[in-house]
Amino acid sequence: MRYFPVRLLAALCSSSAILPASATDDDNTHPAEITTSVGLKLVSIPAGGFMMGGGEAAEDLVKAFAAYHRPPEFFKDEYPQHRVTITRAFYLGKYEVTVGEFKKFTDATGYQTQGETRNGADTRKGAGGWGYNAVTGKMEGRNTNFNWRNPGFEQSDAQPVINVTWFDAVEFCKWLGNKEGKTVRLPTEAEWEYACRAGTVTRYHTGEDPASLPAGANVMDDTNRSEFPHVEELDIPKQGLHQFTMPVGGFAPNKFGIHDMHGNVWEWCADWYGEDYYATSPPADPPGPVRGTKRVRRGGGWNSFPLWARASFRNWNGPESRCVNLGFRVLVEE
Repeated sequence: MRYFPVRLLAALCSSSAILPASATDDDNTHPAEITTSVGLKLVSIPAGGFMMGGGEAAEDLVKAFAAYHRPPEFFKDEYPQHRVTITRAFYLGKYEVTVGEFKKFTDATGYQTQGETRNGADTRKGAGGWGYNAVTGKMEGRNTNFNWRNPGFEQSDAQPVINVTWFDAVEFCKWLGNKEGKTVRLPTEAEWEYACRAGTVTRYHTGEDPASLPAGANVMDDTNRSEFPHVEELDIPKQGLHQFTMPVGGFAPNKFGIHDMHGNVWEWCADWYGEDYYATSPPADPPGPVRGTKRVRRGGGWNSFPLWARASFRNWNGPESRCVNLGFRVLVEE
């Protein structure tokens, strides 16, 4: 992965329990919603087209974010910008999957995340995750003391689940798909960016200026900073109003009615990561590379600075990775 401040395939099954939300006839701008039997809310995203990738030259990004000291090559995987059409409408999680929703999954199935288990026959599994050490005031991991249930700081059921791997997210999607009788999966990278932009062409759905982010995102403030440390180097007690993840939906939604597409937690996508994929990506419903070693994650987290939270910014991790700023949201096919 890029080393900086922390940068599904599911099953068709039986008996649908997804319920349409009530809608007002006099508000055509408000997207339709559905609610699953476990209370997870999803927003209807229409089919459509958009320009995917970097909309400004890498050299202009270097100038605009000069304090970050990143060369133009740092942004090369965001190019070329290209037209993408999402041919089918879908439902996307209005919020990131929460601790409470993930708990319903584990309670119903007995599932243990990769950070909680050790099994020599399963090389995907390993002990522990990342968490906050209140003594040192810093993040550390992997550590057997930390997992999605205990990241070292207090979580409510309304906060996004963290310390989950790509495999853990896939298993949640399979479970929810079986329960609802729908195809439930992680969004592709293209679906994610399309939903994040919600018709905008700016760096963030809140506008071009990073100063617009506090209204719509739980991210780190980069004002007057000269250093942008890695997750384990952050001195957490000295960082602003929002120390860690915030309950989902606490910031203004984008024009599709989706919350926290920038910040709070990075979100797993279905795709393998390919640095040069945009050069050969199909124009309709790109699925990502056929194979790879890393999975895409998007959107930035609570400890990400504005440069990483841009709608076009691409990031990745090995699918077995888990961290204090990494979660997911689900897509339900119509």
